[in-house]
Amino acid sequence: MPDSPSRPPGRPRSDVSRAALLDAAYWQVNERGYAAVTADAIAKAAGAGKQTLYRWWPSKARLVLEAFATKARERIDRPREAALRAGDIEKFLIADFAALRAFANALRGLFNEATGDAELLAALRTEFFAPRSAALRSVLERAMPAEAPRETWVEALEGAIFRRLMLGEPLDEAFARRLAGLLKGRT
Repeated sequence: MPDSPSRPPGRPRSDVSRAALLDAAYWQVNERGYAAVTADAIAKAAGAGKQTLYRWWPSKARLVLEAFATKARERIDRPREAALRAGDIEKFLIADFAALRAFANALRGLFNEATGDAELLAALRTEFFAPRSAALRSVLERAMPAEAPRETWVEALEGAIFRRLMLGEPLDEAFARRLAGLLKGRT
């Protein structure tokens, strides 16, 4: 009798449960705040067991990060995409800030946890920061001359944005316009 492929112990992973956990994590954190939500609460809201959650993710933080990154990828953000194609930094920042405000609380919680978790920090870099930096770099390529120090501008803009995010200061249209004005006035 041929050897059958072995599978890990326990129940098989369910893609339906995984999707429900991602959705529950997103909504629970949005409604109650990152610190107030436990892995157990997310599992209950998803109709799954906590063991199922930990089969897919090593921690609540990794689940929340994936939930928010997934939602960000799923959303069709026409104003941001149009601004990106046009190289309009002001419209891009206005649309980007509107999207980022929905994630502010979760990001503060994830940043806090990432200070003591190198794997979470690496995941934040690749799953959250890298796509944001790429989009910002892309709009700057259209908005700035080739010889401009784009990478420096990417870091400066992100620094200003995340300083406000971490301090709970507004990411509003007025701030987006001021940042865009700095960029337009560069020399």
